[in-house]
Amino acid sequence: MIFALDIGTRTVIGVIAEEMEHGIKILDSEMVEHEERAMLDGQINDVPKVSHAVNRVREALENRTKTKFSRVSTAVAGRFLKTVIGGASKKIPPSKIDEDFVRTLEFDALADAVEKNGHFHDYCVGYSILEYDVDNEKIRSLIGQFGDKASVSVIAAFLPQRVVEALFSVMGETGLSLEYLTLEPMAAMHLVVPQDLRRLNIALVDVGAGTSDIAISKDGTIVAYGMIPMAGDEITEKICDKYLLSFQNGEKMKRSILFGKVPQVENILGMPVEVQLDELMKIINPTINFITDEIAKAIFDLNGNAPAAVVVVGGGAKIPSFTKLIANKLSLPENRVALRGVENIVYVEDITGNIIGSEFVTPVGIAYSSRYNMSKIFKKVIVNSRSVQLMNLTGREDIFQALMQAGFNIKEILGTPSAGITYELNGKVMVVSGNMPEPHVSVNGAKASLHSRLNDGDVIEISPSNGKPIFLRVKDVVKAMKFIVNGEEMEVFPPVRINSHPASLEDIVSDGDSIEYDEHLDADKVIEAFGRNCSVTINGEERRISKFEIVDPLGKAVEMVKTGQMLKLRVKNLSVERLLKRLKIGLISLELNSKEIEIQPSFVTKINGRRVSGEEKVNCGDKIDVEFGTIKISDVFRFLKFSPDGFKTLLNGKSSNLEDVLKDGDKLEVVF
Repeated sequence: MIFALDIGTRTVIGVIAEEMEHGIKILDSEMVEHEERAMLDGQINDVPKVSHAVNRVREALENRTKTKFSRVSTAVAGRFLKTVIGGASKKIPPSKIDEDFVRTLEFDALADAVEKNGHFHDYCVGYSILEYDVDNEKIRSLIGQFGDKASVSVIAAFLPQRVVEALFSVMGETGLSLEYLTLEPMAAMHLVVPQDLRRLNIALVDVGAGTSDIAISKDGTIVAYGMIPMAGDEITEKICDKYLLSFQNGEKMKRSILFGKVPQVENILGMPVEVQLDELMKIINPTINFITDEIAKAIFDLNGNAPAAVVVVGGGAKIPSFTKLIANKLSLPENRVALRGVENIVYVEDITGNIIGSEFVTPVGIAYSSRYNMSKIFKKVIVNSRSVQLMNLTGREDIFQALMQAGFNIKEILGTPSAGITYELNGKVMVVSGNMPEPHVSVNGAKASLHSRLNDGDVIEISPSNGKPIFLRVKDVVKAMKFIVNGEEMEVFPPVRINSHPASLEDIVSDGDSIEYDEHLDADKVIEAFGRNCSVTINGEERRISKFEIVDPLGKAVEMVKTGQMLKLRVKNLSVERLLKRLKIGLISLELNSKEIEIQPSFVTKINGRRVSGEEKVNCGDKIDVEFGTIKISDVFRFLKFSPDGFKTLLNGKSSNLEDVLKDGDKLEVVF
C-alpha cells in the first residue's frame, strides 16, 4: 500500500492507496488541522507540533486499516524552488570545439549560477541549457563548431537546505522513513494534467491556505515554478479583522460560503455575530480580487503571456467567482479556467466516497506520482563509499551533479586541468585552455563518464586523473589560405616564422611563442604550388606548360594573393601562335638550297569552342583546336634574297611550279 502525506499550511492530509492496473485505488484518508500556526506559508515552523499532527493522521489510518506504516511519500512546496541563470564564455581554440570544451564551458556557467544564488547551503538540484552561441549567433550545438568565442547560458534550480532538513526532522520525529519525495505542484500536475496534455501551455495554480503555488507546462514538461505568498488565510483574516473573530470561527464562516448560509458565531468578546451571505461576500471580494490579480501577474511573469488554459486546485480556490476572476485577468474564456477535484479523474478509484474537492488533489497526486515513481526528487547514490541524496528534478541527473550536491572538492576528486598555452599570432594574444581532467569513473562496476545518468541506488567510484598536456603544432594555429584556381578550390599554407625563425607546419608551439605569417601570398608561391599541374589540350593531345602567371577573372595579372580570391593560371606571355611554334605543332621542315628551314602554315584556331586569332593568350586548362592550311612553293620566297626574275624550281629533284604544295621533309632548289 501507498501512504501519502500532504503537509500543508493549515492541515495534514493522509491518503492510503493501492495500485490498480491503470492508476490507484483510494482505501482511506484522514485530515487533521495543525495546532496554532505550526506552519507558515508552507514552511515548517514548529517541528514537534507538525510531527504531532502527522502522528495523529498516521495513527487514525493505522487503526482503521489494521496496518502499520513505516514508509511514507510526501512533497515539498514548489514555492521554495529557486531558479538562477548563469553564463560563461570562452575563446574557441584553433581546432574545432570538442566535448571537453563544452563540458568546461557548462561547468563554468553552472559555477556562475551557484555564485549568483549566494546561498551556498542550498541544494543545487539540477540545471538545463538555455542556449549556446558562437560569435553572438545562437546555435543548437557547440560540438564541431569553429569561431572566435563560444558562450552558454544555463538555468540552475536550487532548493533551500532548511526546507528539506525540516521535513527530514519531522520524519525522524514520527519514525517514518521517506520512501518518495516530489514537489507539490509536480504531484498535482501529474494527476490533473496527463502527460499527453503537458505538450500544451497550461498553468496549474494550487491555492492553499498560506500560499498559491504555480507551475507552467509546455512541450511535454514543467518549465517554470512560482508562488505568491497569499491564499485562503488572507480571506479568513479579512473576516476575522472585520468581525473580531478567532481564526477558527473565521474559517468556519469562510467555509460556509460554499453551502450558501453563514452560521452564527461568537466574536472574541463573547458576543454573537450573525452575517448575511451577501454582506460577507462584499467584505471578502476586495481580497479575492487582489489575490487573483497577483496570481494572474505571476502567470504572466513566468509564462511571458497568457497560457492556453489554467487548472486550479486547492481548498483556497473554492470561493465563488475565484476562477472567473482569473480568466478575466488573463483575457481567457471562462471555460479555459477550471477548478479540478479528484472525483472525475478516471484513473483514481475512491472506495471511501470522501475524496471530493480540489483540496485533495495534492495528497492524491502524491500517491499517484509515488505509484509510478514520477518526478521523484531524491535518488540515493553512493559516491566513493559516501552516501549522497541526489536531488532529481530535471530528469538529467548525472555524476557531476551528484558531486556538486554532495559538496565534493571537484579538483581533488576529478584531478586538475593541464596547463594552457598562451602565444602571439601576428601580434594577437591567443589562449588555449588546458585539457580537462579525465578521471576514472565507474557506475556499478561498469565504465562511465561524468555525464552518465544515475539511477536510485547506483554505486559510483571515481579516482582523479589530470588533464593530458597540450601539444599544439603550427598547422593547428595557422590556417591554410584558400583560393579558387581555375574553378577548383585550392589550399596553400603561407610561410611561417616562430620567434623570427622559419618554421615548418609540424613544429611545436610552446607557451610564450610569437608566431608570424604573411596574410598576403606572393603569386609565385601559388604558381609554385599549382603550376606543375598546368596543361592545355591541342587537337585532343594534352601538353604540359612550364611558364605561366596568376591573373584575376578579368585577365589582370596578380602579384599578391589573399585568401578567398578567384584566380586563373595563364600561360605567361604566350599566344596561340607562339605556343604552336614553341611546341613545333604544324611546322613543316624543308631543305631549301641545301639549308634546313621551318615554315608555319596558316591556321584557324578555336579555344574552348570559341574562334580566336593567333594572338589570343592561352590559359591553363584550355582546349585548343587548330586547323592548318597548306604551304606552297611561293610561300618560301621570303627566305631568299633575290629578284624573282629568271629562275626555275626543282622539288625533290624534279621540275615544279610555284603552286605546288610542300610537305614536311621536301627538298626544294631554286636555280637562277
